[in-house]
Amino acid sequence: MAISTMLLIMIGLFLVLAVIGIPIGVAIGVAALAELLMQGTVPLLIAPQRMYAAVNSVTLMGIPFFMLAGTIMERSGITEKLINFANALVGSLKGGMCYVSVLTGMLMGGISGSAPADTSALSSIMVPSMEKCGYKRDFSAAIMASSGTLGIIIPPSMPMIVLGSITGISVGKLFLGGIIPGILFGISFMIVCFFIVTFRKLDKSVRTAFSLKALIGTLKGALLPMLAPIIIVGGILTGILTPTESAIAAVAYTLFLGVAVYRTIKLKDLPELFMSSIVGAANVMLIIAASSLFAWILQTNNFQQVVLRLFGSAINSQIMVMLIINLIFLIGGCFLEGTAMQIMFIPILFPIATVVGINPIAFGVTIICNIALGNLTPPVGICLFVASSSSGVTVDKIIHEIMPFIAISAVDILILIFFPQLITWIPGFIR
Repeated sequence: MAISTMLLIMIGLFLVLAVIGIPIGVAIGVAALAELLMQGTVPLLIAPQRMYAAVNSVTLMGIPFFMLAGTIMERSGITEKLINFANALVGSLKGGMCYVSVLTGMLMGGISGSAPADTSALSSIMVPSMEKCGYKRDFSAAIMASSGTLGIIIPPSMPMIVLGSITGISVGKLFLGGIIPGILFGISFMIVCFFIVTFRKLDKSVRTAFSLKALIGTLKGALLPMLAPIIIVGGILTGILTPTESAIAAVAYTLFLGVAVYRTIKLKDLPELFMSSIVGAANVMLIIAASSLFAWILQTNNFQQVVLRLFGSAINSQIMVMLIINLIFLIGGCFLEGTAMQIMFIPILFPIATVVGINPIAFGVTIICNIALGNLTPPVGICLFVASSSSGVTVDKIIHEIMPFIAISAVDILILIFFPQLITWIPGFIR
């Protein structure tokens, strides 16, 4: 079944708007409204109705709270404490500053659940520090962007909340399923850093010897922040908290640390923190709402039949189905924001995965890993632009340095496709 001309115009208009720099949520919404106007048979009232229904979800209410937790984490000094601990643990190694960045990204991912937030926090602190140690800013910015993406693989994860709201998959099990893949990605990034630093001889800093005393001292400072993911995930798995309530708990806990324990946040700072998170959350919700309208138009024009034709005889093989699904997200990640991709494609692809017997948790976490990769791929990779803005390095220079990290991420996704047990093993202990 061929795609209708108006559908092609809608998709083409969206791509043009996205490429010229129009915000993704606006680009999707304008393209969808243009299609409805050209079609002329659907009342325009359907647009606000579909958009409102998409965001009218208790589960999605957790997104602004996780974004607020990430903002509080950055402003409260928690990021510095995690960096100090990571530095005491691996900073004495050759290329240690690279490993510190990746390890800190993994630790921060257990609190904020937002790749852009983690990238911004890492870049603002680590890029100047790495430059003093002899690393080029473009290479440092590439590491920050890559490490920031770990925030949506390691629990908690905002994209996992969105995916759970679309499919009905347990958010708690998705969180658990992301632990081993998050560690796999982190170790892979460290391996890439090792080879780059070794062959290009980038590390010119004078390293201090490993100190157990320093490690214990920094661990004391980082211990309270590191309890956050235990509180968040543990609350969901025990049934004490829903995903939304766990996000509120994350805000309360990080705010308590910032205001009462570390005293780095004053009460007068709260309005600014809240407003910053509201603006960020509004952008995400606009993307979700506009994407829902866009996806509804695709579905009503039988776009799912076009997607099904891509699978052909591969529908009988779980591996082939997963490869095709991930290829769709890999290509889509170059042009679409992760949340938009989920809203558009998950309702079409998840039933196909279910029919062939693919484990829902393995399906979901692998998709999230692809979305993490999409944050690094041009022209829409958001972490590229965040790292560029925070470090003062142009995007094209970061792209040149980030290619090895993109390649190893693709390899990691292939490993997860062929060995889904890496995802399902930990969730398998929860009934």
